[in-house]
Amino acid sequence: MINILIVSNTPWNNNNSFGNSFSNIFEGIPNIRIANIYCRYGQPKNNIVEKYFQITEKSLIANLLNKKNPSGKEIFKNDESEKDEIIGFEYARKKRNIIFYWIRDLIWKVGRWKSKELEEFVKEFNPDMIFTPIYYSTYLNDINLYIKELVNKKMVGYISDDNYTLRQFNLSPLYWIDRFIKREKVKKVVDKCEWIYVISDIQKREYEQCFHKVCKLLWKGKKFADKPERISENENIIKMVYTGNIGSGRYKQLAHIGKAIDEINKSREDVRFELDIYSMTPMTKKMDKALTISEAVSFKGAADIADVPKIQGMADILIHAESFDLKNRLAVHQSFSTKIVDYLWEAKCIFAVGPRDVASIDYLIKNDAAIAAVTVDEIKKKIEEIANNKNIIYEYGEKAWKCGKKNHQIDDIQKKLKTDFDELLDRI
Repeated sequence: MINILIVSNTPWNNNNSFGNSFSNIFEGIPNIRIANIYCRYGQPKNNIVEKYFQITEKSLIANLLNKKNPSGKEIFKNDESEKDEIIGFEYARKKRNIIFYWIRDLIWKVGRWKSKELEEFVKEFNPDMIFTPIYYSTYLNDINLYIKELVNKKMVGYISDDNYTLRQFNLSPLYWIDRFIKREKVKKVVDKCEWIYVISDIQKREYEQCFHKVCKLLWKGKKFADKPERISENENIIKMVYTGNIGSGRYKQLAHIGKAIDEINKSREDVRFELDIYSMTPMTKKMDKALTISEAVSFKGAADIADVPKIQGMADILIHAESFDLKNRLAVHQSFSTKIVDYLWEAKCIFAVGPRDVASIDYLIKNDAAIAAVTVDEIKKKIEEIANNKNIIYEYGEKAWKCGKKNHQIDDIQKKLKTDFDELLDRI
């Protein structure tokens, strides 16, 4: 039995991005026990983790005001965890106000999170190894470095965004001050790791050059066994569906698609495209104006996570979009969207829009797993090709399934991960 300790920002809840990804990676691996230390409000929800410990800004402030208040506490599965959040931090996340983030960092800097409760929790669990998501965060990385020193066990890292390079675009001096401070802490954690798991080929190549550290690909997986049957509500209508975040400029690509299908619908009688957009992203006036195009484009709002597979399964084409804007393009340059694996599993034609140098677009093109438009001008051209040859939808649905089966078979991913863990512990 291998005891694995994982520190996360959010609670391990299958309904959030962290919980969904990590449950997918770890659920079903034999002979492992997991404990999770998390630093946000909310209740964990998963079938994997055995023990939890929570530290929040609110508990740190309460402890600073009165030492009798614990700065952190063990959370039990039936407990009602803290659900209320300090208003300023909630506002900061929505507005991405860097000053508020620095105030939060200051609370962690002066807060007494190195408590006897935390130490007892870690030592009682007695981890054999530390599996650490490497965040763009000073205090989360400080916690990992503290635990590493406390138990002196092997540590491996996992990083899914570009939290280190200077290949970014931002005109704010505050952004660059923040970047230089946080990347130094990222480097310290990476130096303590035996190796780091990365999310894309581009990230693997660039981080091996940056850190001179072994980097291993670790993707989300699925059981690619029985291919889903093709379902179409109306043979004369091609249903395009987008599920996900429309921020970071992605809504602009959806607007380009909407305008293209509106023009095509008006010029043809034999085929009609419809675009449904499902997103939890709060709709701004700018987004609403951009996406108010015609009856062919419909913003559905947030979909219940349990309904997403059904929504995707009823689509003819699933859309993956990345921004062409320089700032957003560089921000996701190394990133690989986990929903791509869900798209591949659905065996649906994927229509990918975005720059070629973004990792997710690069992956889909290299694996010939999507119809790709790598410039704005190509969007309408590619959709017209689909209108002229509907069979291409089914051809790329087959290619998507084959790509998923080759690269994202969850049994293969977990077998390799368990082998890595066993070899790591054999070296102790």
